[in-house]
Amino acid sequence: MKKRVMLLVLCCCLLSAISVQAETPSAKSPMDWEISVQPKPDEQEAERNRWSGVFANDIGIYAFDQKSLHLDEADKNIVHVLTKTIFTDPKIIGSLNEKYKEKLAAEDEVSYSEMQMVFQIKQKTYAVIGTKVFSREGKLLEDRQQTGKFAPVPVKTFAESMYIIAKNYHLNN
Repeated sequence: MKKRVMLLVLCCCLLSAISVQAETPSAKSPMDWEISVQPKPDEQEAERNRWSGVFANDIGIYAFDQKSLHLDEADKNIVHVLTKTIFTDPKIIGSLNEKYKEKLAAEDEVSYSEMQMVFQIKQKTYAVIGTKVFSREGKLLEDRQQTGKFAPVPVKTFAESMYIIAKNYHLNN
């Protein structure tokens, strides 16, 4: 019996000497939860969903980023938007490949461009203030910023389609 009591005392002493760490709180708040039957989109799918198609012609497919629409802080008559052109015309792709051949890998080719556009709603004019050209593999081939010269919005063009979207955004914000 004495041995059992000594064993019990020894176990209690040993167990009390073992440190116990509390569980570290997770960085996510318990209020941040969601229920979804669908899996979360991966990075590529999220990028595809970012763009809304707006126009197409023989040059390419045109889209814009809805989250990029915003009013200018200094002049509320001006709307900024980021647009994208996915080139489909083989002649244009060929000429762009020739222009950027030093920057392209062996099997890579020019794929799309992103343009930062600005619209003056009341004057019905627009300007392109920035252009980026990307390869199919996602390599940045050109990044050009410019002071945009405003020009009238031509009818039945991508610029007119974007003007209508910018005008609606201006009216609702």
